[in-house]
Amino acid sequence: MTPRAVLALLRQRTRSDFRLGVYVVFGALAVVILLPIAFVRLAQGATLHAAVDFAVVAFIVGATVHAWRGGNLDRLGMLVAFAVASGGCIVATISPAGLYWLYPIVMAIAFMVRPRVSIPLYAGVVLWLVIEGDALAQTGQPLAALAAIIVNGVFAMIFAERTGERRVQLEQLATLDALTGAENRRALETELEIAIAGFRRDARPVALAVLDLDHFKTINDRFGHDEGDRVLQRFVQLVQASVRRTDRLYRYGGEEFVLLMPATDELSLQLAMSHLRSQIRNGLTVRGEAVTVSIGGAILRTGERREAWFARADDALYRAKQAGRNRLEIDGVD
Repeated sequence: MTPRAVLALLRQRTRSDFRLGVYVVFGALAVVILLPIAFVRLAQGATLHAAVDFAVVAFIVGATVHAWRGGNLDRLGMLVAFAVASGGCIVATISPAGLYWLYPIVMAIAFMVRPRVSIPLYAGVVLWLVIEGDALAQTGQPLAALAAIIVNGVFAMIFAERTGERRVQLEQLATLDALTGAENRRALETELEIAIAGFRRDARPVALAVLDLDHFKTINDRFGHDEGDRVLQRFVQLVQASVRRTDRLYRYGGEEFVLLMPATDELSLQLAMSHLRSQIRNGLTVRGEAVTVSIGGAILRTGERREAWFARADDALYRAKQAGRNRLEIDGVD
């Protein structure tokens, strides 16, 4: 990828995933600020301090890369929060100036984990500083320094929690289809990249299915758009009730939907979509007439990009419709 494409992808993913954005900022700050400090300390002969700084930078960069590649951010957040809190306490112990690193560390923790995790960590940091004593004593105002860290942590936690609530509301508005409640095309594009990154990491099969309601324009023409909207809403309900919780449904446009199915090979996809097609045929009607669906599917290939992957599933859907509709076609399966 060109540098411009990399920057575009970086901007897209960090805008759509706030927590990932926190890790990217955290990693960038580690490289831009901590890494030069580590080299300066090494040049000055402060080998222990430099070693700690290099270790912290390596850990933060590694965590950022893991987050970027689609790692579990909940588990990663707890690991990183505990590690940076512990590292901050150690740095404060071996260097009087290290105490000041606890302020940004406390703020970062608030955005990485929930209060049920951050509160015990904050309490642990405060307890360590009180027991150790020297780091606070070096400031000349130990009680004031301790109070400042506590207040900083409380306000950071409140701000992070409120920001998180607002972010969830905005994400729902930005990524959900207002009519059906399924996720929208914007969310699909982001999740496809995450799915591809996960496949590159652990090689577990992942499937994509494109679903198109048969003769939907006729439904609108005969019964009106209100009835057509009801059919779309009922269709989404049936799909979500028929697939696994880990499967994600997106409205791609009009009467076309997309299913993203992790840990799904060709046989599993065929069985799941055959069952779904049967559920739609038996459970979706308009004025007593059955509504059917055509489905095209494809399993992600090694080294494949999302455009090519989606195109194969879409081509399979086209073959299903050309063969008479109410059919399932999977790319590469006769």
